[in-house]
Amino acid sequence: MLIADDHAAMRRSLTQVLESESGVRVVGEAPDGDVAIQLARELHPDVVVMDVIMPCVDGIDATRQILRQCPETIVIGLSVHDSGAYAARMLQAGARAYVLKDGGAEELVSALRATRTGHTYLSSGIEGLDRPGSL
Repeated sequence: MLIADDHAAMRRSLTQVLESESGVRVVGEAPDGDVAIQLARELHPDVVVMDVIMPCVDGIDATRQILRQCPETIVIGLSVHDSGAYAARMLQAGARAYVLKDGGAEELVSALRATRTGHTYLSSGIEGLDRPGSL
């Protein structure tokens, strides 16, 4: 797993939470989209937890580029923005989940579990997003 977030404390917290899950090992951390793309290319992580708003290359464009090079990778978008527009853009880029940062560790773990079994996961607090019954 690769974690991309522009805040070091958030990356450390996410690493601790996610590595407490069985079978999860964080292989890299990226402070921006450019580094996330580079690390994904080098490490071929099975999952990338991607902050949506980051410097250099944002999480949406980084998701597109990573999935173009590593189509088997699962991307979980992570953001403070509860706007359905951000969630829709991440999903259009290929992310399999959009999780709000204020949802807590349990929600991120739920998104990880859902995406690993082939499902899409969306935080319930996302505003203005159509939610087809298949999600």
